[in-house]
Amino acid sequence: MKISIITARSKNGVIGSNNSLPWKMPSDMRFFKQTTIGHHVLVGRKTYESFRVRLVERSVSILTTNSAYQPTYKEDQIICSLEEGIKKAREQNETEVFIIGGEQIYKEALNKNLVTNMYVTELDAIIEGDAFFPDFDEAKWKIIRKDSFAAGEKNDYDYSFVLYEKK
Repeated sequence: MKISIITARSKNGVIGSNNSLPWKMPSDMRFFKQTTIGHHVLVGRKTYESFRVRLVERSVSILTTNSAYQPTYKEDQIICSLEEGIKKAREQNETEVFIIGGEQIYKEALNKNLVTNMYVTELDAIIEGDAFFPDFDEAKWKIIRKDSFAAGEKNDYDYSFVLYEKK
């Protein structure tokens, strides 16, 4: 089973500001939905609480240390560790599980060497924010695919969809 991270980040590593996305990028949101639909997603509680809509057609596991936490949507479940979420996905014969944020969850997954793939929307801009994607050793990853696009009336910045695979 693949264990993947999916995120968008600016040139300076920003992934969020005040628990939301500091940009307007409908193409990235479409890419996120198309890539994760039909799969398990693992998400930190703070990121989960920032969602404005339910992530339909995905099995959502919220990582929290609060065992009494009640998810916004009854279909979603809580987990106490990334490993527990990965194990549940494996038990349900998942082919790819997605870690969808936030900063602490990405850092933990990379530090524990759990990740096999990373889907990164790289924005060609320096953006202010308070949440950052962790540094990673690019020598340990290879770029499998990179598709670049220009900003337009709907997307604020030039951007690339980049798929990394662990060497």
